[in-house]
Amino acid sequence: MIPLPEILAELVMALGGALFAASVYALLRPYLRPNAPDPARPQARGRVLINAFIGFVVLVWGFASFISR
Repeated sequence: MIPLPEILAELVMALGGALFAASVYALLRPYLRPNAPDPARPQARGRVLINAFIGFVVLVWGFASFISR
């Protein structure tokens, strides 16, 4: 059976990684799909960068918790 602290560290790491990846994708979407049939609404760049930073911090925090156990 997997101990609860290890599962929580993995969950925190996964959520942080998901927030970081989604924010980076939101920033890069206009460049990755320039000729998309439905033009993407421009995102508030500051909000997306803050979300990416928060996701990266949570990812690193979860990774550090996972490694320290």
